[in-house]
Amino acid sequence: MEHLGKRISITAPKQRAVLAALLLQANNEVQIERLIRFVWDGRPPVTAQTTLQSYIYRLRQMLRPLAGVELKTSTDSYMLSVDYAETDLWYFRRQVDTARGMARCDDKADAAQTFRSALDVWRGSAFAGIPGETVQQEARVLEGERIAAYEELFSAELDLGRHRQIIPELHKAVSVYHLHEVFRAQLMLALYASGRQAEALQNYAIMRRRLSENFGIEPGQELQELQKSILRQVPAAELSNSVWKARVR
Repeated sequence: MEHLGKRISITAPKQRAVLAALLLQANNEVQIERLIRFVWDGRPPVTAQTTLQSYIYRLRQMLRPLAGVELKTSTDSYMLSVDYAETDLWYFRRQVDTARGMARCDDKADAAQTFRSALDVWRGSAFAGIPGETVQQEARVLEGERIAAYEELFSAELDLGRHRQIIPELHKAVSVYHLHEVFRAQLMLALYASGRQAEALQNYAIMRRRLSENFGIEPGQELQELQKSILRQVPAAELSNSVWKARVR
């Protein structure tokens, strides 16, 4: 955890899980029962409450040097009091909301820049190294928010005509999220608009094969329509506003 340039290192996985749960609900009370469920996945030891108290005690000692950060205790809950502006999650969500507002006002250049600012705070996967299904469920929610921000970033960049510039980023996105159809469609359009029609169609074939092999299904209708449009050589400018494109939330 880093705050105002100061970094503290928390290595114990369950203690990190406690901090993660408190940060997710920063400035709100988190019930002891919820913390126990978060840390032990609903299978707590008989000593769970006592052990939790020891985690809280150690966290409080670690956080004490950080100005403006306080771990408060109530009868049946704990609360991490912190300036929202100093939390990565709050900053990410606020920047994404700002970027979406810019996109709705057709300010695509500033929207793209602001989406990038939001995504820059990510350092790997959420809650990496913290075990537990409950933790991973929360991580999947956050990952969904991250994916949505990337969709909208790439959408803004495509609208700005930056097809060639974002091809490397889109290649990276489809390599990480290789079954994600929106990223694949955005890559296909960027390639097609850059005069690389064969590569665009090859990407459709890759997606179709993977979906067939893994799930026995065809690509979604929107991706199929994009492939057909490329085969008909519909001008890329007309495709940039087609129905497959990631929509601003």
